[in-house]
Amino acid sequence: MPEQWELDTNDARSADQITNYIIFCEDEVSEPYYFSSFQVSDILRINAIPNQKQSKLNLDNTIAHCKSNGLIEFKKDSYQVKEPRNENIWCVYDRDMEHEVFAQIRQSQHVAFDTAIVAANNAGINVAWSNDAFELWVLLHFETVPTENMLHRTYFYNRLTEIFKSLHPDSEEYQRVASNPNFEYKSTLKKRSLFIRFVLPILRANTETAMANAIELENNFNNDTEFHLRNPCTMVHHLVEKLLPFQTNIL
Repeated sequence: MPEQWELDTNDARSADQITNYIIFCEDEVSEPYYFSSFQVSDILRINAIPNQKQSKLNLDNTIAHCKSNGLIEFKKDSYQVKEPRNENIWCVYDRDMEHEVFAQIRQSQHVAFDTAIVAANNAGINVAWSNDAFELWVLLHFETVPTENMLHRTYFYNRLTEIFKSLHPDSEEYQRVASNPNFEYKSTLKKRSLFIRFVLPILRANTETAMANAIELENNFNNDTEFHLRNPCTMVHHLVEKLLPFQTNIL
């Protein structure tokens, strides 16, 4: 994964020919390594910054990082991404509902999630949020999800555990991992080496399926629906959609 804010001045292409993405990620493995896998030498540079915490904290960290690196300024009573910039600044974070029973979540928590997204949009920062977790995006590479009720992240993790138990039948090493009685997607496959070797290749191969499933989920809601009520839903496909065209330049 590229070093944070690192710029390689030895590239054959000039700086204005390279598209830069700065992606602030909530966790330290799945999200940063997933998005970094889209990087294309001399064409697309991705700085995926890990461990920026949940929603509002992620946004605060994003603004702080960008301000200290001259990407954001305080203008007209708010923080704004400077123009013109060739960096594409994105915040990736989850809802991570505080309780599996939606009715027991405090109203202030709903508002905090919604206002963080609004604040990011107003500042010119793109937000690829997931409600309830990034693992919804992962699961959409394999199947659709039910939409009759709001889904907590435990649903996504349980389904991913079942799915990955049956994958990689030709890999003895993976089968040893998956046959462990304590095997769980969250505790086992979100480790750096296993995620890169066994999860990431499958996700990249099924990107089109995930895109279609995510769009279908998004279309269940309109702009008058508060963000915290858009569940299950993810906006990750909007970021991936921006990165995919660069992949055609690899060959």
